[in-house]
Amino acid sequence: MFKSSVNFLNKSGQKLLSSKMSKVVKAIVTSPKIYKPVGPYSQAVVANNTLYVSGVLGCDVDTKLVAGGTGAQARKALENLRHVLEAGGSKMEAVVKTTILMANIEDFQEFNKVYAEFFPKNCPARAAYQVAKLPMNAAIEIEAIALVGDVVVEEFNANSHI
Repeated sequence: MFKSSVNFLNKSGQKLLSSKMSKVVKAIVTSPKIYKPVGPYSQAVVANNTLYVSGVLGCDVDTKLVAGGTGAQARKALENLRHVLEAGGSKMEAVVKTTILMANIEDFQEFNKVYAEFFPKNCPARAAYQVAKLPMNAAIEIEAIALVGDVVVEEFNANSHI
């Protein structure tokens, strides 16, 4: 079997991380607490210590969009995201990046109010886009990347690392 290792070094040549490249695990994550995928995809995939969550909609477990527009769908989508994160061994505080797809960018402030309830501090990086159409004519879709494991959140000061 082919084995390789990669060493990640800092500017001084000190080893920061070493990775043996003989086996990488790809684990499929499914939460029974949300709707089944509406197409040929997994709810999420864990690769090593990173959880990649497919876009979640504001649907109930019967795959019906919740009533109430963008705010209600955002709340349900974020609840669904939480369930998938938990099924994958992660949590909201470990999310490092979200991508928000919106049917109408005019609803951005309404969405932000709900989003801030789920990410009250140390928010993940985020991008938001208006798209022509979402599955099931949803108002919102959210995908995320999160860490799995013992996550420690620290403030990064670029000046202290020079």
